[in-house]
Amino acid sequence: MTVRDGGAPDDLARAITKASIEAELSTTVDETGIDKWINSVVEFFGVVVLLAITLLVFANAALRYTFNFGIIWADEVVIALVPWLAMLGMFLSVRRREIIRIGSLVDRLAPRSRRLLRIVTELASTAAFGYLTIMSFNYLLLFGSDRSVYLDMSAGWFTSAMCIGAGLVCLAFLAEAVSHFRRGDDDKEIDAQHPVTAGGL
Repeated sequence: MTVRDGGAPDDLARAITKASIEAELSTTVDETGIDKWINSVVEFFGVVVLLAITLLVFANAALRYTFNFGIIWADEVVIALVPWLAMLGMFLSVRRREIIRIGSLVDRLAPRSRRLLRIVTELASTAAFGYLTIMSFNYLLLFGSDRSVYLDMSAGWFTSAMCIGAGLVCLAFLAEAVSHFRRGDDDKEIDAQHPVTAGGL
């Protein structure tokens, strides 16, 4: 039977394509009401920052090439906003478990071992970003009172992105670790659905 005969293979291909698109566009995490609210607020600020950067860069480039005139403080603001955009994006990627990771090793583990490894890595990430938060706060104390060249703004508005952003990411990793730890009661059900073969961890 060819692909066209009967129409069943075509229907199967369309169903697979539709499911793949839905999986790609949908979130991988079941969000509660408070989760959706937090993510929506962070998304809003992220969009505002991204739009501000885009408009400033476009306007500055257009003025320079069209009228040989530039916004003297545009680059200063863009450089200041980029860390905020990066940290907001990092926070959302952790919250939605879309941060880049290599799953080839983890996927080979038994469900219980996989959960344990995730908790360990999330706690390690919590410690790393907690340390970054402390170091960023010390940096903010040292240089936060400096003034920008063109706008004469406090550098604390810019350097605080690392401190606040790293703190938020630290809390996000900690929340993920706690979430995975609380799922320990479901281990029996998970192991029943995914039995461990001989030699499995």
